Parts: sequence; C-alpha cells; structure tokens
Amino acid sequence: MSNVNTGELLDFQDYSPDHNNRSARIDVEAVHTNQYNNTMSNPNYNFEEPKEIQEPEAAPQSNHNFWTIEYYQKYFDVHTNEVVERIISSVLPQKVSRNYFDERIKGKPDLYGPIWISVTLIFTIAVSGNIASYLQNANKKGFVWRYDFHLVSIAATAISCYVWLVPLALWAALKWTSSNDAHDEIENQDSKSPTMMSLFCLYGYSLSIYIPVAVLWTIQVFWLQWLFVLMAAFVSGAVLIFWLMPALRKSKYFLILIGSILAFHFLLAAGFMLYFFHQPSSADVIVTTTTPIPAPKV
Repeated sequence: MSNVNTGELLDFQDYSPDHNNRSARIDVEAVHTNQYNNTMSNPNYNFEEPKEIQEPEAAPQSNHNFWTIEYYQKYFDVHTNEVVERIISSVLPQKVSRNYFDERIKGKPDLYGPIWISVTLIFTIAVSGNIASYLQNANKKGFVWRYDFHLVSIAATAISCYVWLVPLALWAALKWTSSNDAHDEIENQDSKSPTMMSLFCLYGYSLSIYIPVAVLWTIQVFWLQWLFVLMAAFVSGAVLIFWLMPALRKSKYFLILIGSILAFHFLLAAGFMLYFFHQPSSADVIVTTTTPIPAPKV
C-alpha cells in the first residue's frame, strides 16, 4: 500500500461544481455502460418481461344462519388441553392468569365442555341418588328397592334449565343495567359486557365441581351433606363473580347481581341434595310389603 498523508485527508478540499457534476456523471454513465455491454455480450441472455405479482386472495368469510349446524361448528373447535384448563380454572381460578376470561373464554367460547359436563352431571346425580336411596332403606324390613329411572329426566330438566335460562337472564340484566360510555369502552375493552355464548360457556364449566360433590352426597351424614352444599355453591358462585367482576361493576345493580348469582347457585345445590340425596322422615316413607302366600292345605 502507498503511503497516504493523513494531513491532506483531514484538510478541506475545494472542488468546483463543474468538477463534481462531471465526475458523478462519468461514473454513473460508466457503470450503466459496462452493465449493458456485459449483458448484451452474453450469448445465453434472454430478455424477459417483468411479471405482475398477484397477491393472494383473502378467503371469503361465510356467514351462516343461526338455525344451521355450520353456525355452531366454531363452538366445538376446541382442544382437550383447553377443556382441561377451563375445568381447572372453574374450580381454582388462581391457577390461570387474572385476565383468563377476557383473553381465552370471551374471545373463543365453546359449548363442547359445558355440554359434556352437564351430561356427566345428569347421570352422576341420577346414579348417586339411587345409591343414596338404597343406603337409606337397605336395613328396613319389608322394603323392596327399585331403581328410579325418573331421576335421570328430572336431573336433566333441572340442569338444562339452569345452564341455559340463568345465563340468559344474567346477560339481559348486564346488557340493560350497565352504564358504559363510549370513552370507557375505547380505553378499556375488558369492561364490555360478556357475550351470551361466553356466559353459557362459563356457567357450563362452573357446574364441574358438582360432579365429585354428587358422589360425596351419598354419605348419609346430614351436617356433612349441607357442608358440601355450601362448599359447592360458594366455589362455583365465587368463580363466576371473579371472572365477571369487571362487567358486574358497570351495572347499576352491582350488589343485587352478586347476591343473585350466589343465591341461584345455593338453590341449585340445596335442591340437588334435598331431592336426590336427603333421607325423608319415616312418616313420608312408603314401605312396600309383600303379603305371604298361605301354604296349601294338605
């Protein structure tokens, strides 16, 4: 390498405008001329016209009717780990994040988990209720125990009405009693009232605690049965209030809605215990006796 005087590099150089323009024009023209000559001298060169880049078309969004099966397909598109996670969050909400309902359930509610939980609870209550009936009257003389198939239909009617009608009433109450202004809705999207499907989903998962409690209700200890009633009603009701607290605070009847949620859960648990598992008094028991057939005379 040749020696370069650093002093000359640090000094300001004076170039005339004509010299700058001419140098730049010569360099640019030389570059384009060399590229053109190299391209044309290549025997394998083929000129190709530029092709237009076509952007991928967006998939058309189909709006299915409310009365069609395709409309409900999205509510059954859920993975097993999501169902398990939602069941755990309905019993132990501290296991998930504080905004779990707004981030996971409100944006993507499902009906797969609530339907299976309701069906499982129906058969669990019917079977456990018959077991409790057998344990209550097994030692009574002259009592012939028979399985009561009507308990399935009664449990199905009670659970179906509760899962569908109570969330519908709560959705209407939140919709017509909330005092959200436009400024609050823009700043805080989580304060919006939950959708109807998200309430169906939330109430369906809140019944999961009643499945193990229905088995424990077969223990024929009166005070223990009522303890399970209070525990199930408090846990399921408290989880609902925990997830719906931002929406409940926007209602004019905040305390009334909280009391109603707890009261309905307590009535449901007490109704299950008193009708299916409670031992009635001796005066109300209908004992079926068998009349002995006299032996034929010889």
